[in-house]
Order: sequence, then structure tokens, then C-alpha cells
Amino acid sequence: MKITDNLHSPRIGIIGGMGNEAMVDLMLKMASLPTHSDYQFVAFGNSRLAYKPQEVMQQWLPTDIPELRKYDTAAYTLRLMQYLAVDQLGLACNSAHELFRRILPEIPVTFVDMIQQTATSLQGCQESVLVMGVNSLIESKLYQTALTEQGIKAKQPSVDNQAKIMEAIYNPNFGIKTAQITNQAETLLCEVICDEIAKQGCTKVILGCTELPLALTANSCQRFKAQGMLPENVEVIDASMALAQALMLIQGQSDALIQPLATYQRQYLDWAQPLAFKVSSLAEAIEIQQRIFDYTVDYLTERSQSLVGSYFHLPTLFFSASAIDVEQKLVELEIDVYSDINVLDKIISEKLGDYYSDF
Repeated sequence: MKITDNLHSPRIGIIGGMGNEAMVDLMLKMASLPTHSDYQFVAFGNSRLAYKPQEVMQQWLPTDIPELRKYDTAAYTLRLMQYLAVDQLGLACNSAHELFRRILPEIPVTFVDMIQQTATSLQGCQESVLVMGVNSLIESKLYQTALTEQGIKAKQPSVDNQAKIMEAIYNPNFGIKTAQITNQAETLLCEVICDEIAKQGCTKVILGCTELPLALTANSCQRFKAQGMLPENVEVIDASMALAQALMLIQGQSDALIQPLATYQRQYLDWAQPLAFKVSSLAEAIEIQQRIFDYTVDYLTERSQSLVGSYFHLPTLFFSASAIDVEQKLVELEIDVYSDINVLDKIISEKLGDYYSDF
């Protein structure tokens, strides 16, 4: 049954959480596009979709508990977005596309594939393209396959350079997943690009992990070129921007759930109730999420702890205030909904305390 309660304002869904900052980055890019105010949105930063810190950089079989947990959590997350009546849906994580593609045929929601959109945007390119991302993305060959289908030669980093990329993203002291952008991470990424361009002759580089554009922004790349840290002729391609643009162009649709949402909870579901806000704009959602990041870092620092990977982030959910049905549905799920950034001062310590009591 086609959903008809939001036909006048198409509703964009965003799933983040594998990189919470990456969800913010995608929202920032959407907000920079002139048509963004024509859409309602639901943005769910479900950090329980990520690997736990001790599971990162290990090889897991589909039958191993970490993979079963991620599958069941991803399936339920998609059903939640269907329940919240999003018309088109984007995923703010490149490597997670491999998992989500396995589940999406069961979900009647229009999915806007970031990898396919990025490859399509390079159609007709005659040069080789370097793909940068986490190990699982490179090993999955998602980008290599998509580029090859467009007639483009895809290159990947050497083993040593791939290790540097992982260090820039995951290092517990200076990695991007610690909710900070450091000189060490920037330097490592620039070293990789310079070395690979010199060895492989590529001048285009796909940032195939949504953490990478946080460090390699358009402005920072100009600075790196001026400082001699990057070659002048390198073109950095931001997959997140390709997704943001496509989400505004593609007209999607979804079907209502046939069964109650609770029936989609499977054995290995890893669930924590999100901190939910109804907001007037993407800009307000971004401001609140950034404040939550600050509170989280301060909370852990006071306890001599630090953010260790995406899984440590508090799950959050933001939706357009005009999407009245979303608020009603969240309340039915016993998820509290807030509407004022100032409420964070009162509730955040309790929310963080409850969340970290599970660790």
C-alpha cells in the first residue's frame, strides 16, 4: 500500500551511526543544496550498527556473532525507517552498503546507493581512479566493480598505505572516529594520496569512507595543496556529496509495514532507544548533534575514558517538526521526543550514564 500521508513533502531518510560524524557531514551537504527545504527528513544515527571496538579490523564470517548482530540490527533499522514512512533512503557509510544491499530487496523503500551514484557521476572518465576507504570496503570491491561497470579503471592503495588509512580513521588517540580532526590524521591521508599518485598515476581520488571527507574537505584540500602536502592536479571526489545531490533528485516511494514493527525484531538485534528530537531544519539537527558530541567527549574525559569507535556514540534520531506522524509513531515505541536544544543541559548526563552502563 502506497503511503500517502506525506505526498506534499517528500521525506528523505538518512541512516548513520557507522560514523556518527559522517551523518552530520551528509546533513551539512544536503543543507547546502537549494532544494533541501522542500523535503521532510528523518536522520537516524544508530551507532549499534557499527562494530564494537574489539571487533574492528578482524575477519568475520557471516555466521559469526558480530555479523549476525549487524545483520539483524540493520534489518530492524530499515524496517523502522519504513515504519516512519521515508520515501527515499540514503546510507551515510560506504562499507555498510555490502550488508544493506543483502537486506534491501526485502524492504519496499527507494534506496539511493551512494556507491552507484558516485560511479555514475564519473561516467566517461578516461583516467584511473584511486579508491580510498576502510579495509572491508576495499576488500569488498564495491567501488572497483561500480567503476568498472562505467568503463573506468579503479586502483586501490598498497598494503602499507591501506594500513595508514586505517590508522588515520581508527587510531584511539588521533583517529577521525574519536570525533576530532588532527594533524596526524590529515598528514597520513595526504601521504597516502601523494604516494599512490606517484606510483599509479591517478589524479582522481574517491573518498570511499564517509570519515575521509571530514578530514579532506574542499577547504582543507586547498590548504594542503598550498602547503605542498597534496599535488595541485589531484581531484578529490566526495561520495557523500554525490549522495546528498542524488537524494534531492530521485523521487522515491515506500509501502507501509504489513506487520507490527516489533515482529521484525530478530534474535541478534542490538538495540538502544535513540535520543530523539523534532527540529525545524537540518541546521538545527546538526547543531544539536554537534552539542551531543561535545557532551559525550566531556563526559568520557571526566571519567578518564575516550570515544573508541562509532559504537561508543549515543544513538540519536532527528526528524522534521512538520512530520507529525513521525512523532506519534515514536511515542508509540516509547521513545521520548524533545524539541529544544536547551533540554540537553538537563537530560544528557542521565542519557549518557544509562547508555554507558551497558559497556
